[in-house]
Amino acid sequence: MAPRFVRSTLLAAALVALTPACGEKEVRPGLTLLSASCAGTQPLAGVTHLRFRVTGPGLDTPRERVSTVEWAEEDVPALPPGSARVLEVRAYVGAPDQGGQLVSLGRTPPFDVAEGQAPKVRLFLRRLGEFVPVNLASDPGTCSLPAEARAAHTATTLPDGRVLITGGYLPQANGTRPVSGTTEVFNPADGTFSPGPDVGARAFHTASLLPDGRVFLAGGAESFAPVSLQSTARLVEVTAGAVSELTPKAARYQHAAAVNSAGQVLLVSGRAADGSTVDTMEGFDAATGRFVYYAAPYAFVDAALTVERSGKIFQVVGGATVVGARRDVDAFSFGDDDIHSLAAGADLRVPRVGAAVALLGRADEEPLPLVMGGFDGVDPAQGARPVGASELLNGVIHVEDGPALMPRSNLCAVTLTDGRIVALGGRGTGIGTTYAVPWAELITPHAGAQPTVLGLTLMPQPRVWHTCSALPDGSVLVVGGVDDSTGETRANTEALVVMPPPRD
Repeated sequence: MAPRFVRSTLLAAALVALTPACGEKEVRPGLTLLSASCAGTQPLAGVTHLRFRVTGPGLDTPRERVSTVEWAEEDVPALPPGSARVLEVRAYVGAPDQGGQLVSLGRTPPFDVAEGQAPKVRLFLRRLGEFVPVNLASDPGTCSLPAEARAAHTATTLPDGRVLITGGYLPQANGTRPVSGTTEVFNPADGTFSPGPDVGARAFHTASLLPDGRVFLAGGAESFAPVSLQSTARLVEVTAGAVSELTPKAARYQHAAAVNSAGQVLLVSGRAADGSTVDTMEGFDAATGRFVYYAAPYAFVDAALTVERSGKIFQVVGGATVVGARRDVDAFSFGDDDIHSLAAGADLRVPRVGAAVALLGRADEEPLPLVMGGFDGVDPAQGARPVGASELLNGVIHVEDGPALMPRSNLCAVTLTDGRIVALGGRGTGIGTTYAVPWAELITPHAGAQPTVLGLTLMPQPRVWHTCSALPDGSVLVVGGVDDSTGETRANTEALVVMPPPRD
């Protein structure tokens, strides 16, 4: 531990720097720091110093103070009134200004500071890059588990930071796959899972967050023995607990969906109950509550779907036909009463079946969709290989090389609030067979330069058909999936959380 006079000197310097201008009334947030974990390396193990850092609109530079690990209330910076403040605590082994190593990190969701009113805030301190089970705020030493084990479900981060987990199937050792119609809501503020509204049994469905905070659920399989499909879509208002039912034109599962900035959802392809390809492209307009359609058949499976950076144009990426894997990137937009195809389109460097797409970069960095993974053919048993190269979609007609990643298909990729992408798990190949993999990577954009990739600690269990969701504190929630890497299908029952290292 650093000598007391070092800490006092640092605090005195910080106090001078933080002296408020005449007339300002600053307040000090009341912080509850949850610094225990229910498993893994304890966040404060070996820690000697803490850095308290506050950012937000109107603060030209971050408000910072450094303390020893034995911190006190006065170590938290006082703040002027304002909105969207974020308090961050960084934990170091060694003094941070003397080469100390950053090992743990915690952030609050954005909070407001009213004049003369000290807000009370709480944050989980998490070991960097380590996958650990979710823990409770009320008892940080206790792990918090979802009520059900799920695979091929969806997990949607809501505007208030909670995550709606929907449907999926329960992997059984005997190969059966009973489908769930339940939902759970994860609250990152307290680490709890609570029951949500019933939405009908569905797995391999899609969930799209609309601009008004509702979630649009479409399609999915409601049974696998035999295969039968969910014929309805649902609009879910989680806070109100309200669910409304809609009827699309086509029942489908293992399809793709995306939502544009106007709240219009496009549904592409997928499989019918008999295994054939659904050739109906349809869209849902949340503003009117109507379904619209593309006039011609459009029959691809295992394609990815994204929205071009304008927020208006949909791009269908890769996929497969009866002929083979596709390199095409097709562009579509909504008309008044239908869906239009745009004449121009891009070609990928390599064909991709089962790729993932996520937006790389913050809004002020001209973000681009990054295409990751997939197989370069239809059937791995017939020689199709997982793709390691990634590609950036720069507009509708241009494709640029992205960074090299671990080769796999059906990975889960999520964009963090700081514009980086976390890519987790998926399916690899070996000697003609496929299996779930535990790989985890962090992709960072750089202005005028190639994005860089940092390999994170492997997940404790390989996973495929899992979900990954960005949480308000910058961490990622990983739920469910299956592990078939040993030849035996096992359910992943734990919900894990990982805190990537900070971008700065």
